[in-house]
Amino acid sequence: MKILLVNPPVPVTYYNREYYIPLSSVYLAAALRAHGEEIEILDMNVIDIGDVEDARVAHDERLLDTISRFGPDLIGLTCLFSGNFPDTHRYSIKCKERFPDIPIIVGGIHFTIHAKQILENCPTFDWIAMSEAEDTIIDFVEAFKSGRSADYSHIDGLSYRHEGGIIIRHKKNFIQDCDTIPFPAYDSVNISDYYVDTSHWHNPKQLEFGTSIPLITSRSCPMKCTFCSMFLAMGPKWRARTPKHVVDEIELVYKEYGQNHFSFMDDNFTFNKERTLGICAEIKKRHLDIQFETPNGVSLKTLDGEIIDALVDAGLVRVSLAIESGSELIRNKTMKKYLKSEKIYEVVDACKKHKTLYTKAFFIMGMPEETLETLEQSYEMIKRIDVDRVYVQNIVPFAGTAVHDQAVEDGLLVDLDPTTLYKSDSLFNTNYNRFFIKPYALSLDDLHVARARFNALIEELQSRRARSAGIQDVDPEKQRKRKASAAVLAGGSL
Repeated sequence: MKILLVNPPVPVTYYNREYYIPLSSVYLAAALRAHGEEIEILDMNVIDIGDVEDARVAHDERLLDTISRFGPDLIGLTCLFSGNFPDTHRYSIKCKERFPDIPIIVGGIHFTIHAKQILENCPTFDWIAMSEAEDTIIDFVEAFKSGRSADYSHIDGLSYRHEGGIIIRHKKNFIQDCDTIPFPAYDSVNISDYYVDTSHWHNPKQLEFGTSIPLITSRSCPMKCTFCSMFLAMGPKWRARTPKHVVDEIELVYKEYGQNHFSFMDDNFTFNKERTLGICAEIKKRHLDIQFETPNGVSLKTLDGEIIDALVDAGLVRVSLAIESGSELIRNKTMKKYLKSEKIYEVVDACKKHKTLYTKAFFIMGMPEETLETLEQSYEMIKRIDVDRVYVQNIVPFAGTAVHDQAVEDGLLVDLDPTTLYKSDSLFNTNYNRFFIKPYALSLDDLHVARARFNALIEELQSRRARSAGIQDVDPEKQRKRKASAAVLAGGSL
């Protein structure tokens, strides 16, 4: 079969315009190739749209032109995040208008969570591959080849319409031996298409690189934090590749494609200490001159001085720490992270010991149980840890999470209709000024005041670091913002 895999663009409203090779597409391409299928990937992030004012017009035209040229038997659309749904839905409509006989299968966490509503309301999607899709897509292709009378009832993780009804079949059997999964089909994309300006990236080794190669070395996370829904996509059990298998892939990309910067995208990369140390040892043993980062955040419970030392020695240059709250009440009772403050300070100190390691910290504000006191505790922790970069995100009640269900049940949602989330990108296209939940003990005005104080503190910490490094900022707009931040800081406590 000829199968076209389409990856939608990063939404234009999203602040970060740097993007990665589409891992889901290159993983599926590898699995399908191994099964003997002919694959083409169309990634809308890297096509040249020229001077077209509306990028959507150029993307739609490229999609239809590619289908005309390639002549696929099947179209696969990826929708990793809710922000991609409007584009993915529009693509399906355009495809059905021009090529009504070409079926469409879709996948990604958004479709996994909202499968029933999407199949009920969006007739241009024919099948949904739920959760981890390598095995599902192969079983589907085998059945599809038998014709219109094909029986799909045996396929784990496949949802679809049948005889006027909706069949939702959640994934039950996940791949246990992750070393059996083929390496991503890197040759199915042009890696240089993903080059960006990296001159401002933290680069202690002074290596030349134009992009970062994303890696998945393990799947899922057993922690089930109340604000996270990723376990719905990858199952409840953590499953990992062996150190040798991981570094075999790194070495392949390093030697055959000349890439030396990597991003470990796992939900829980450092979950097993022995495996983490094994990966570091393999990198060192093979003399791979690389740098890598953990952009999605790692669990501090899994870190200690020995692990951080080994990671830095192997090439770690940027680490993201998933702290989430300075309040043990919020962090442990509400979020279910079960992480003590003492452990946070221990890990931060171990990271700051390495001058070449750029340390980021993630916080979340606005949980239902948030109070002025718990917000102040986060504020004070941010000041105390004083890492290179801090991000404080407003809580987002993604469907499928415990915090979403709590907010719906207790009437805490703000300007949000949970029945329309299946077709909405509002949760993705948010900003620091929008709140989706009103905590029990706080008003929205309380949240906006806290938001302003966090922003001001982060700006002040960044300014202080720049001054200590001898960096003079003459941008008048930044100077104006700094003065505004200082005025907010002078306003006192929460």
